[in-house]
Amino acid sequence: MELSTQIRTFVLIVTTGIVLGILFDTYRVLRRRFRPPWLVTSLTDLLYCLLASAIAFTALLASNWGELRFYVYIALLVGIIAYYRLVSQYVMKFIMALLLLITKLCHLTKLAVAFTIIKPVVFVTRTVLWPCRFIGRKYSAWYKRRRPPPPEEIPPL
Repeated sequence: MELSTQIRTFVLIVTTGIVLGILFDTYRVLRRRFRPPWLVTSLTDLLYCLLASAIAFTALLASNWGELRFYVYIALLVGIIAYYRLVSQYVMKFIMALLLLITKLCHLTKLAVAFTIIKPVVFVTRTVLWPCRFIGRKYSAWYKRRRPPPPEEIPPL
């Protein structure tokens, strides 16, 4: 294998280690935020492992046709360690801020939909149906006054 291919593979696998670190930090923040039960946690752990394996396999396949060499393991460890030592805490803060922003945007969207669509529809519906309710109440009161008295019970023989 040529040296340029090995260097390109090394750089790509280091980048893959960084991507896996970002993916894991995202998973950690989401788990901390939502605190799922143990069964969901186990399933998402498995899903993360499968996704990380697929990403690493794809990167390895794209860089050097899937040949596993010792420097590939070293490159992956270098990428993961460099990521966790240098930028992990900043990425986690960014992900938490992004999650908070998304939560606030969802809340604002819900309020906007409620005030622009739902409340006007409820108001128009109540306004249109008001005469029906008024007539219904008047009829109910009239019926209660005009109702014949209940029949007397016939004693058993």
